Amino acid sequence: MRKAIRIPMAVRITFGTLRQEMGSLRVIMGYLLGMTFLALALNDFFGYAMDIKEPVNIFEAFIVMENQGIAGRFWVPGYLLIIADAPFVRRNTYMLLYRSGRRVWNMGMLLYVLIQAFAYSGCLAVGSVVAGIPCGFFGRLWSSPVYLLVTNASGAIAEKYRIFFEGAALMKHMTVLQAFGITFLYLFCYFVFLGVLLYVCNLVLGGFWGLMAVAAVHLGGTVLSFTAGLHQSPVYYMDGAGSQWRYPGIMCGFTFAMVLVSLAAIERVDIQAR
Repeated sequence: MRKAIRIPMAVRITFGTLRQEMGSLRVIMGYLLGMTFLALALNDFFGYAMDIKEPVNIFEAFIVMENQGIAGRFWVPGYLLIIADAPFVRRNTYMLLYRSGRRVWNMGMLLYVLIQAFAYSGCLAVGSVVAGIPCGFFGRLWSSPVYLLVTNASGAIAEKYRIFFEGAALMKHMTVLQAFGITFLYLFCYFVFLGVLLYVCNLVLGGFWGLMAVAAVHLGGTVLSFTAGLHQSPVYYMDGAGSQWRYPGIMCGFTFAMVLVSLAAIERVDIQAR
């Protein structure tokens, strides 16, 4: 019977934390920072599209921006600001620990990180789609501006707006809607991994060292994206043979490993010290 109530209790802890955190100035600033970087990237993309004088698919802005890599990396600081206070110890934490137990509380914190990763990714994706409605069209087809971008036929116009897109294989094997979905999945998986890593590092090491560990991993991943085969964008995995699932699989594996670490650490760590 006690095991049966663990999940509902963890969910209540999650949404209680969500209510507390969404009123925090730090969380609000994190979302605003992410949307600011989004607006800057959208300005470049739609400026490019208007110079081409052709409409774009409303889903293409998000695909191009995230697959450039640069925009996706700039979105990370906003997300880290949102979850920077993990493991979210508040005045009522000790009462929750007494009523639910450490493992259930830990489950609630991990679920909160997952929800924030989804909400933040969703805001970026929905914001880019809404911004494209006035000058775009809806459908499964790719637009001429993006096709010209892939084939480098837009030349000086693309260079003017610092836009590039190596998505020839993505356009060949997927419709716009499919590409939008897989791009969102890549971003979401990366945010979940970073969020769980920050939570676990803060839980085990403390706030400063946790943030340093996550910064090192993020910067290391950026270096690997230039020097090795681990990229944060589906355009580098697309071959029509299912290789696009490699990166989400790797991120899920790393995240699962961090969850196991949290289960071992939560029984020993001094919550008050965090």
